[in-house]
Amino acid sequence: MNSKQLMIALIVGLLFTTACSGQEQANDPAEVKKVEITAVKKEQATQVSELSGTLQPLEEALVSFEVGGRVVELAKEEGDNVTAGELLARLDSSDYSLQVASAAAAVQQTAANLEKVNNGARDQEVTQARLQVEKATIAYRKAQDDFKRIERLYQEKAISQNEYENAKNYLAVAEKDLQNAQQAYSLVTQGARAEDRELTRASYNQAVVSKELAASTLAKTQLRAPISGTVIAKLSSTGSLVSVGTPVYRVGNIDTLKVVLPVPDREIFAWKEGEIVAMELYGQTRNGKVVKIYPATNQGTGTIGVEVHIGNPRHDWFAGQVVKARKTIQGKEGIYVPVEAVISRGQGDAHVFLNVGGKAVKTAVSIGEINGNRLEIVSGLKEGDKLIVKGVDRLFDGDPIEAAGGQPQ
Repeated sequence: MNSKQLMIALIVGLLFTTACSGQEQANDPAEVKKVEITAVKKEQATQVSELSGTLQPLEEALVSFEVGGRVVELAKEEGDNVTAGELLARLDSSDYSLQVASAAAAVQQTAANLEKVNNGARDQEVTQARLQVEKATIAYRKAQDDFKRIERLYQEKAISQNEYENAKNYLAVAEKDLQNAQQAYSLVTQGARAEDRELTRASYNQAVVSKELAASTLAKTQLRAPISGTVIAKLSSTGSLVSVGTPVYRVGNIDTLKVVLPVPDREIFAWKEGEIVAMELYGQTRNGKVVKIYPATNQGTGTIGVEVHIGNPRHDWFAGQVVKARKTIQGKEGIYVPVEAVISRGQGDAHVFLNVGGKAVKTAVSIGEINGNRLEIVSGLKEGDKLIVKGVDRLFDGDPIEAAGGQPQ
């Protein structure tokens, strides 16, 4: 048995208990009993659905720094309007400024190295290198001549072996000096090797990236509004140390507010995107527009979210307030009777009394859905039947009856 059927059973069960009590106390069966009678007719079932939800800004952001530091300025207060990109707060930027200066110096240094590698040696450096080669060549030739002369003397045993070895070493040193001078001259005339140029260029590019990163970090010491709206909350104070991601402001667009109504899934068919819904707050009523129906049911509550937007140009409705929505839902057409007109001894055993020729005639009925204080009669009644709606708790089948204020029927 679902909750709706349980409610019906409790209502009609209570009526049955009352009716039985009344029947036990009945007096003369021939007594004419006064009742209220109404004609049975089909009608469109309606139900007023009342829902509530909490107002929220249409758009909202918790604003925080992307770098840590000490807050030195908070430019806005709660309630201030801000535009996207407007300065909200600043951190002490001294350390970050030094990082930018250091990175800029590294760029200058690597740029100079790169220029030197690309341009090659200056004319003065080439001339100096050539002169060194010429000087080393003369020294080498002299060392060769000296060595030949000393070698002959040594062979003739005119000098010692030590003098011979000294001359030989001098020649080797002169040859090495000449080779070094020739290599140095080659470097200044042919330029740096390709791999040296690439390495120098890579160092320069890395320095440029480091400078850009330092400049970007410095810029993040200024906190700017990500959206246009109103400062809803100020969450820090000047002098506070904040870390990355610590909220400083809460900014929201409250020119338009939104509320998500929890609509029971059995009623969602009655809601359409674009329709207008009356929203109430402390006796004030405004029209809201349904802009979104969420695609899934909340398994915990059995409801589907319906997002409604409400204009708030004067900012006199506030985020966090609870508003109510009233919506009349049209149900199916059928026969609906007051709850008190139906008596039941349990599920599947319900009856009413009809006025037939001035007598109360017990008539079995089948109950469908409950709609407020009215029950749907699926079978047992037809349009035009004279239904007794009040006084049924005192009736027996066949009792003579009289409409209240009238004559026996």
